[in-house]
Amino acid sequence: MKKWWLWICCACLLTGCGAAETFETVGDDILQPVMAPAGQIVLELPDSASAHTMAEGKEDALYFCDGYTVTVQTMDRGDLDRTVRTLCGFGADSLKLVQTQVEGGRRWDWVWTAAGEGGDAVGRGAIIDDGKYHYCVTVMAQAEQAGKLETQWTDLLRSFRVD
Repeated sequence: MKKWWLWICCACLLTGCGAAETFETVGDDILQPVMAPAGQIVLELPDSASAHTMAEGKEDALYFCDGYTVTVQTMDRGDLDRTVRTLCGFGADSLKLVQTQVEGGRRWDWVWTAAGEGGDAVGRGAIIDDGKYHYCVTVMAQAEQAGKLETQWTDLLRSFRVD
């Protein structure tokens, strides 16, 4: 009987030897997903436009044209409402956004007015979403000038695309 207990104890001890234990390794490498590089915004600006870079190291820019300004920005894709609010100060639910399908993604266009210290201003905006980034263009002018600039703005925003 003692021999049987000895065999049972040995059998129990030997059953745990076959399992291999795995360990988690720790390293100094930080693995982050790699974002695809942003595309290039293509826009036909008037010859009189003068450019001012908005942020160092970015391709965001502010252009001063005859009687109006053009803002070009690239933002991380995400919440459309946040992007629209950043561009014009209004949420997407308080504007009439017109969505169209363009080559490489979706596009939203809208118009807004705002009162400021210098009087009323009129703006038009467009966003192209390629699934990774929001490519944005806005144009703004004083309300008195906006009617005269409609053709120029239409041509400018029609030329807006991402390569």
